[in-house]
Amino acid sequence: MKWAALGLVAVGGVIGLAVAGATTTVVEKTGTNEFCLACHEMSWPQETYTQQAHYKNASGVRAPCITCHVDSHPWTDYLWGKATAGAKDVWGHFTGKLSTREEYDAKREEMSEQVWAYLERTDSETCRSCHDEAAMALEKQSPAAQFAHPQAQAANLTCISCHKGIGHGPVGDEAAAAAHRPAKEMADLAGELTDVLGSGK
Repeated sequence: MKWAALGLVAVGGVIGLAVAGATTTVVEKTGTNEFCLACHEMSWPQETYTQQAHYKNASGVRAPCITCHVDSHPWTDYLWGKATAGAKDVWGHFTGKLSTREEYDAKREEMSEQVWAYLERTDSETCRSCHDEAAMALEKQSPAAQFAHPQAQAANLTCISCHKGIGHGPVGDEAAAAAHRPAKEMADLAGELTDVLGSGK
């Protein structure tokens, strides 16, 4: 009886490890840009992504799609986020909601607004999985950013408040701006923040 129980525990442990390993592999493989690009609809956002700083930059660090679009902490949220986002994308693919470039372009602003709203609601949690305000070397930033970042933190603004075009370039009202706001615009924003903080609003 004792050996039978131990045998069951051992078999259960092996099965558990196998399931955990298979799950980890599936989660990893389905989180790559290559997997996302299996659907043609993703080739259009891929174009704008490859033109922005998260794809190519001076330091050579690349943020894959899933880093920005799915929160990775805790792991349960990561799995749920992947599952819901994946189901939505698969449904859109098979129902042909974005079957042409024209349809994608027409819906791009609406989709961007949804992502921005999510980031506002979560205090840009996916941005913060890589970016840490406490680790910022302000002296290495542009003069406008050196001034604007502390002011934005003091005013409880979140990353996406100023960086709406960072992932795929400007869209909608942001279309006339660069992916990062130009120095003058950032300086103007910093001035506005100073006015608000100084007035005690």
